[in-house]
Amino acid sequence: MLTCPFCQFQNPDERGGCDQCGQPLQRWYSLSWPGHEILPEPQQRHLAPHLDAEKRYQRLGQPLYRQTAAGEAVITQVVLDCNPEQVSPLRDLQDLWMDQPGLDPATVPALAELPDQALPYLALQADYFPAVPELHDVVRTDGQTILVLEDRSTWPRLDALWASKTADPLQQTQWLFEITLLWQALAPWQGQITLLNPDCLILSPNHLLCLNHIDISATTPNLPALGQTWQRMLLTEALPPALAIQQLIHALANGHLTPLERLQEALAELAGQYRSGPISASVPLESPATEGQETEYQETEGQEADLSPSDEDLLRLAMAHRDDDEGDEGADEGGGMDLPTMVLPMKLLSLEEAGQSHVGQQRNHNEDWFFCQTQWLKHNGPQGPHLQAAGIYILCDGMGGHASGEVASQLAVKTLQDYFGPLSREDALDEATIAAGVAQANQAIFDANQVKATSGLGRMGTTLVMALVQDLRVALVHVGDSRIYSYGKRQGLQQLTIDHEVGQREINRGVEPAIAYARPDAYQLTQALGPRDQDYLRPGISYLEIAEDTLLILCSDGLSDNDLLERHEASHIAPLLSSRANLDQGVADLIQLANEKNGHDNITLILVRFKLRPDLNQLVM
Repeated sequence: MLTCPFCQFQNPDERGGCDQCGQPLQRWYSLSWPGHEILPEPQQRHLAPHLDAEKRYQRLGQPLYRQTAAGEAVITQVVLDCNPEQVSPLRDLQDLWMDQPGLDPATVPALAELPDQALPYLALQADYFPAVPELHDVVRTDGQTILVLEDRSTWPRLDALWASKTADPLQQTQWLFEITLLWQALAPWQGQITLLNPDCLILSPNHLLCLNHIDISATTPNLPALGQTWQRMLLTEALPPALAIQQLIHALANGHLTPLERLQEALAELAGQYRSGPISASVPLESPATEGQETEYQETEGQEADLSPSDEDLLRLAMAHRDDDEGDEGADEGGGMDLPTMVLPMKLLSLEEAGQSHVGQQRNHNEDWFFCQTQWLKHNGPQGPHLQAAGIYILCDGMGGHASGEVASQLAVKTLQDYFGPLSREDALDEATIAAGVAQANQAIFDANQVKATSGLGRMGTTLVMALVQDLRVALVHVGDSRIYSYGKRQGLQQLTIDHEVGQREINRGVEPAIAYARPDAYQLTQALGPRDQDYLRPGISYLEIAEDTLLILCSDGLSDNDLLERHEASHIAPLLSSRANLDQGVADLIQLANEKNGHDNITLILVRFKLRPDLNQLVM
């Protein structure tokens, strides 16, 4: 019987809430390392009724003794929280890690005191919940370390539902792909061995691939070992999976689908074809491993390598969309070939931004101005968590002398902010609507110039770059030579805008770049907000669909001059794509770099980071 901690009523063990007062009966899942082999049966019966000396966590039922994939003895048991109104003792540490994803636990005394087994739960909570369970508490008693985790003891194992009526090949492919994402996430924490343990792979009530806990081992398994686990766990004779999935698993176990990106792309290709209808995998293909060439893995003891035709068929299937004329140019060092771009539908997991402006090293006032606004709604339901977001990001580089450039840039930002904000996901962002907003900002500055009766170079103006975000669709707007870049793992750093200046205009007309930029007026702007009326205004408007984790970079020319971003992509841009990287610090580092390498102008920068994950709702219909 379960004693309700609120009213002391005795409830049946299976109750989720008290039958008398209705309060929830909060259960947790405890995981401990006894430091010895499995206890004899008589000793199992004499465990203390509570995990902790404070008697907060009451043991329920019998503990389960098992071994991890690394051979380590562990004890798992469900416990009742006798003080559920008390917050998690780890709440402050959870919040700290959420605020600083790149946190080094060794630098925080409270984190350094936690056991190594606890750290991956805290580190992965932001990007990988619900796949990774919540860590509620760490209990130390009688020389043991006990983790108190979210209770998932009633969730079914993956292998139990792998061949169920609700699991079609598309769903199975998605589960395998989710395992590869967790393989990446667990690598820094020596937790990949978790994915070789069938006890750890479970499915949520809405069939999301999840873990019930994380195992840690000093030994790092390789990808063929993962394939061999899938062979033992998922290739059942009674209900075998689709032929193409069997072939993929065999190919992985035999070392023909490495590195990880190659495996993920093969799974993505299968998912794309399953969405299109039934597929066939019977086309022969020459094996990628040449005769006499050893594969890069060690076989499991007693298991023979099987270079069956099905391995070859799978590799042919994965190459189905490859152009015939590519030949061997895409071959990697191991004899493999580039695979198609991933086609899994994605959804937004998080949207973050940071911005900063600096006067630079040679100016005595700052004529730049910027504005950022992000609105998002996160909801959860039977189909899992989902984020809806809208954002406005505006950056202007003013010109016209002291007090004039500042006025122009601020006036443009304020006008556009009022016109578009607060932006919603339903607002129309067609070219006509956007152009009308830019024209309104231009008119506001133009009217101010008319009042001052200034002319020629004395008229104030400003450049503009703006990103309008609605979930994964972004409208990009630019006038002048401020720029928008994007960075993603697949495409690298890309400049998304073309400068409105004389040199670039001449290149567009067919003039060689060296000749175009030899002109004395090559860097003179051909477009700006304010100096002339809207009849002369031609803003650049384009659209971007976010298909992978992406960093948007909006910057004034004080940052982009001299190819600064291109020359420091690896050191200053690429690391910021990680959710562990602090964007505010990244902005500060880039501005410091610009001051060191350029410094001749004001420097303004906005970073917008999109984090995505596969969208199960579109895959599983």
